[in-house]
Amino acid sequence: MKLYEASNLAELESLMAQFGDDVLFRGQNSHYGEPGTPEVGTSFDRKGCIPSEMLKWCRYCQNVLDAFIPQYRDDFAYQQALLQHYGWRSFYVDCTSNPGVAAWFASQSYSEESTLEISEDCHENPVWLKKRMARYDFHKGQGHLYVLSRDTVANVGLVDLATLTVDGSRPRTVAQSAWLIGPLRDKNLPQDCYVAQITAPREAFRDYAVTHGLTDTNTLFPSPTEDPILRALLGLPWDEIKHRESLPNLPAFIRALDLPEYHPSFVKIAPARTAFYRGAKILEVQNAIDGAGEGGIVVSIPDVVLYGSADRSAPLRFPLIDTLLDENGTVAFEADALIKLAQRGEFPLYQKGIGVLRRERDLFEVCELTVKHPGLEMTSVGFTSGWCYRRQQNGTWLREESEGECECGSEVVHGRHLSALHIAEDFLKNPDEYN
Repeated sequence: MKLYEASNLAELESLMAQFGDDVLFRGQNSHYGEPGTPEVGTSFDRKGCIPSEMLKWCRYCQNVLDAFIPQYRDDFAYQQALLQHYGWRSFYVDCTSNPGVAAWFASQSYSEESTLEISEDCHENPVWLKKRMARYDFHKGQGHLYVLSRDTVANVGLVDLATLTVDGSRPRTVAQSAWLIGPLRDKNLPQDCYVAQITAPREAFRDYAVTHGLTDTNTLFPSPTEDPILRALLGLPWDEIKHRESLPNLPAFIRALDLPEYHPSFVKIAPARTAFYRGAKILEVQNAIDGAGEGGIVVSIPDVVLYGSADRSAPLRFPLIDTLLDENGTVAFEADALIKLAQRGEFPLYQKGIGVLRRERDLFEVCELTVKHPGLEMTSVGFTSGWCYRRQQNGTWLREESEGECECGSEVVHGRHLSALHIAEDFLKNPDEYN
C-alpha cells in the first residue's frame, strides 16, 4: 500500500486522478492501526451482538426488501446492507465507488444524542417520545481516505448496493454509491485489499466532496420523503419504555427499531397509522377473535416466535400444537409485540401472532393474528386468510389448497407462518429455555 499526503484541495484532486475505475474508496476521520497498516473491521466485531435486536432488525429488513425490492428478499447480503446503512450492525465493511462520498466521511465527525419530545396520539392523548438524533459535523483535523483494489476485495466478497433501487426514490444506499465487503467475522479487512492511503486536512476532503455535489448530510442521508425504506422503518410501532418512573397519564415510548435519525420528525398529533404499544392483550379488548370458528384458546408466546427463523426443511410435525387444536378448535399464539408490514402502508393493522384454525377434523388453516391499533388503543382483533394443511395419520401436515384461503401465492409470507409454528412448538416443549 502506498502512503500519500495532500495539504490542500488541488493536491488531493491530483492524487485522486491517479486512480481508475478498478478501485473502491472508504473515508474515515480517524486512522486505526499502525501507520501504513489500517485496521478496519465490521460493526459487529466492534459492538457485539444483541440477539433480540438482531432478530427484529433482520425481520424488518427482510420485509422492506419483500415490499420494495422483492428479488433480493432472501439475499443475506442485501439484508445486511440495510442493517449496516440504516443504523444497526452487520458482518460487512462498507465502502463506495464514489470518491466524493469517501471524502465526505473523511471530513465529518458523527455524533448523536437522546432527545425527549412531547407529542399526542391520534386521540390527542399525550406521550413522551425518546429518539436518537444523529448528525455529522465538520471539525478541523486530519482525515483519511483508503483506496481499495476492487479485484482483491472481490476475493473477500463484494456486493454492489446500487442495485437496491426503488423507482422514483433515492434510498440511502444509492445516495452513498454504497458497496459492501464481506462477510468478515472476527477479522479485519486483509491488508492486500489496500492500494493507497491518503491523509489530508479535513478541509481538503470537505471541499473535494463539495465538488461532487455533496454539501450536507441530506445529500448522503435522504429524508423519508425521498427514501421509502427509511419511511417504512420510521413507520414501525412505538414500544413503551418499561421500568421507569413516569407520570401516570404520560407514558414514554421508543421506536421498535431504535435507529438514528438525521431529520426532524416532530409532530404535534400523530396520525392514526402510528401505534403506541403499551402491552395490551387481545382478551382485554374483546372476548372472541373475529374469524375464529369453534371454541378457541389464546397462548402467550415470546417475540422470537415471530422474529425468529426455523429450518425450512424441517417436517411439519407439531404434536403439542395438535393437542391444543384437538382440545380447543382454534389456537391463537399471541406475542407481546406489534409487527408492522410495509405492504400495509398507512393502514393501522399489525401482526400480533399466529393463528391456527380447525376447518375440519384434520384440516387446519395457518394465518396471522392481527390487530388494529391506532394510537394508544387496540380497537379490534382478527385473523387474516391463511393456507390450509391436512394432518396425516403419522402426524405430518401436508399443504392442501382449500376454498376461501389466501390467494397471494407467496411462499415467503406463508413460510414465515410455518416457521413461527416450529418455534412455537419448541417453546411449548421447552418454555424455560425462552426466559
